[in-house]
Amino acid sequence: HFLSAAGDPAFRARREALFIVAVDCAFPADTCFCASTGDGPEVGEGHDIAMAELDEGFLLRAGSHRGQAIINALGLAAASRAQREQAREELHRAAASQSRSLPGGLRDALFAHQEHGHWAVMAERCLACGNCTAVCPTCFCSANEARPSLDGVESEQVRLWDSCFSFEHSNLHGRPLRADIRHRYRQWLTHKLAGWHDQYGRSGCTGCGRCITWCPAGIDLTAEVAALLEGEPA
Repeated sequence: HFLSAAGDPAFRARREALFIVAVDCAFPADTCFCASTGDGPEVGEGHDIAMAELDEGFLLRAGSHRGQAIINALGLAAASRAQREQAREELHRAAASQSRSLPGGLRDALFAHQEHGHWAVMAERCLACGNCTAVCPTCFCSANEARPSLDGVESEQVRLWDSCFSFEHSNLHGRPLRADIRHRYRQWLTHKLAGWHDQYGRSGCTGCGRCITWCPAGIDLTAEVAALLEGEPA
């Protein structure tokens, strides 16, 4: 629900056809930091049905008319006060167990540190493999590819998933604007945590920690941000 469906008919069609069932997270991974971004561990919005997991089963709550209709059709018993309190306690424990975090107010801070020396330090470790963008729930970069028909009469324009870490992604008139990894990592991180505020009114990071989990070089986004915020803007 982060992207504007009005400006992308293909996205709008897929989004409107989805029925989303989400689950509150009672057992976050070591790499999670959603409590600091405001995106968890409790499901917030954008779902049809949200579920809280207890030992004896799930507590269901509706997030849409479609979700409410299905819950009504199931004929479930109402949750007890003790069950609701247990679900809330699990969420509090899950949030308290997270050891990583992101500070607020990163937009101005990151834009002010675009020439910070730590970008080069990160570039020495980053492989530009794109794993972080492949698993990120909010990355949406794409590339356009023309596929000419065999008779040469017409070409089909196809949109493909892409990553801002790929060498070709920033090509302009045959030359990449971000030829080195330092600039590609800076583009990804500053857009995700700073530029998104101008476009969508919030950060592009949900605190899921997938980029940390799947990085083969062990790069920790939260640690890198902390390093970038040290010292005065260059």
